Amino acid sequence: MTGLGKAGPPGDPTATRVALVSQFFPPEPVPIPLSLAHCLRRQGFVVDALTGVPNYPTGTVHPGYSHRRRAIDGVDGIRVLRTPLHPSHDRSAVGRAANYLSWATSSTLLGSPLLRTADVALVYSSPATAAAAAMAARLRWGIPYVLMVMDLWPDSVFATGFLTRGVTRRMAEGTLRRFTDLTYRWAAHVTVPSPGLRDTVVARGVPAEKVSVVYNWADEKLMQPTEPDPRFRSRLGLTPDDFVVMYGGNHGPAQDLGVAVEAMGHLRDLPDVHLVLVGDGVSRPALRARAEELGLRTVHFVDPIAAQQMAATMAAADIQLVCLADQPLFQITMPSKVQTIFACGQPVLSCAPGEAARAVRDAGAGLTSPPGDPRRLAETIRLARAIPRAELRAMGQAGLDHYRALMSEEANAHVLADLLTGAAANSRRRRHVTREQR
Repeated sequence: MTGLGKAGPPGDPTATRVALVSQFFPPEPVPIPLSLAHCLRRQGFVVDALTGVPNYPTGTVHPGYSHRRRAIDGVDGIRVLRTPLHPSHDRSAVGRAANYLSWATSSTLLGSPLLRTADVALVYSSPATAAAAAMAARLRWGIPYVLMVMDLWPDSVFATGFLTRGVTRRMAEGTLRRFTDLTYRWAAHVTVPSPGLRDTVVARGVPAEKVSVVYNWADEKLMQPTEPDPRFRSRLGLTPDDFVVMYGGNHGPAQDLGVAVEAMGHLRDLPDVHLVLVGDGVSRPALRARAEELGLRTVHFVDPIAAQQMAATMAAADIQLVCLADQPLFQITMPSKVQTIFACGQPVLSCAPGEAARAVRDAGAGLTSPPGDPRRLAETIRLARAIPRAELRAMGQAGLDHYRALMSEEANAHVLADLLTGAAANSRRRRHVTREQR
């Protein structure tokens, strides 16, 4: 840190207080907000979290919570205020809209005990409506906020298959664009997780000096090079000599994992090549049905695995798949999966457009295949299978080196800290000047 504002040791009453605003937070399997909180605490900030009642990714409220009531609890020593919402995470546009808007409303109305005592808010802007409470705090108490743009709205809403046509889409798109532009304009600063997204945000009218790239780093305590789970392959009936392509994460429309399943249909002559899909999501039933329809015994579905075991699970595979739909939005999207794989020292097979593929190429961390093309993906898997495992491991090491230099917490945390302390200090100066003028 360069000391633009005030941060100090934990318990220091003069330390900068940060309200982390994120609709999603553990026990939901969304590691980035908690990682941000830990990072800021290590740098001397006092951090509280404003979030929703946990219901992601299934739309079912986690045990011990009610979607109707506000609750206060703690996660790893962080005070967490949870406000009500409509639980939903299915493919219903109405349900998803109700989920986002209900939390935007409840966090704005019920989040004041946390926000009004903060020096600055940090908004994890996914969805964009998560900024509503911080915007209200800016109006009511002059609390500045730094906006972390995780995905581009309203583009990402429609890229995932919601409201694809008609008058409803046009109305929603116009409203969301105006709201999103306002979140940028009112923010003290905007961060984005990729250079391509920065260019797009600047092109939409945000001053270039107000936008910084802050990569999403992995949970480095958990996601690091490790020995493979010795039982993982045997549980699936796989041998040490089988070539395993693994995908771990959400199974949704944006991930377009049907391309990977279809690619396996072009590899029937290689019975030692296996695709392992770890995780869950709205597309999983259709993916399983398609694999059964094609008679693919080389496609395996594994239920979500605890984060503590994920690095060892990944190490049991030969190469990690990053898959995204061939959408213009994903040209500028850097999925956090890339950083996680790099941090674990694993080679990457990218079947994604834009930033994800570029990162793999720049790092020399694996192979790339055009998105949305099962035949080309199958060809690339053939190439990967033919590469000696020592060379694959070298690719994984190259990704790890790239991660440490550009994407790690060490490389990015001080940038975020300076933005927060700077926003808080500028706000204090403005309030002081206003009081003197009065």
